[in-house]
Amino acid sequence: MKIKIASNQMEEIQGLQSEYPYTLHRVNLDYTSIPWHWHEELEFIYVTEGELRLHTSAESYAFHEGEAFFMNANVLCCLENVCHCSVESHLFDAIFLGGHFKSIFETKYLNPVLQNKKIEVVAFRGETETQRKTVKNLRQLGILQNKKDVEFQTRNLLSVIWLLLLEEIQNLDEKSISSNPLHQERLLTMLSYIHENYARKLTLEEIAQSASVSKRECLRCFQNGVHESPFEYLINYRIERAKKLLESTDISVTEIALETGFSNGAYFSKIFRRECGQTPGSYRGERKKMV
Repeated sequence: MKIKIASNQMEEIQGLQSEYPYTLHRVNLDYTSIPWHWHEELEFIYVTEGELRLHTSAESYAFHEGEAFFMNANVLCCLENVCHCSVESHLFDAIFLGGHFKSIFETKYLNPVLQNKKIEVVAFRGETETQRKTVKNLRQLGILQNKKDVEFQTRNLLSVIWLLLLEEIQNLDEKSISSNPLHQERLLTMLSYIHENYARKLTLEEIAQSASVSKRECLRCFQNGVHESPFEYLINYRIERAKKLLESTDISVTEIALETGFSNGAYFSKIFRRECGQTPGSYRGERKKMV
């Protein structure tokens, strides 16, 4: 499957419906990249195979087969495929568990997590009884989705998992769930600016000014957040946009180069080969065969 991300990095979740705001995405990271994004929905991810690295603007985490994690709402993150990783991603709106506005379920059980900006990621590695129960229930939740008419069972099981999450959070110390909301906000603003202007020449000063920070702070935000410079990120983003055009259109390589911010076709081909290990033409040929 492919994920849809708007220019402001917000993921538009596929499969969520107002009458049933829960969906399961089974994703093979060998075939689907998960770039930097955020979403308002809550998420539990269970690693069914392989290994991945989860990156947020504050921290990086390694997860292996049989482990899981919770991702809070509005957290900027990306997933890196380390070794043939597949995951089950359970995405749901808070209303799925909370019911109507200001219900006791919302105020007593959901808001302490949703409104705590320090809680970004909670890992479940099977190190405690609570973690083992959470992983087991997430596995059952995935299996349950293979059956029909399981809406009530899904909500009930997810409620059990949420109570285990609250229990696990109580056991965590302050340091293990700390984050920097201002840092994330600045980084998100600069990433959005790059995504809206990647097709033209950009300067470090322009990127920094978009978030009202100095060039030095801009460099620090990118290095601490996405672990690369603004221009490394810009090049990689241009390459990803070019890949989409190679896969979905028949326009020439030169036209794609110019549309994605490269000065000419030769330079684009050189950078594409360096980053992807093959020419744009061979990449297009491979992808066409897969369709």
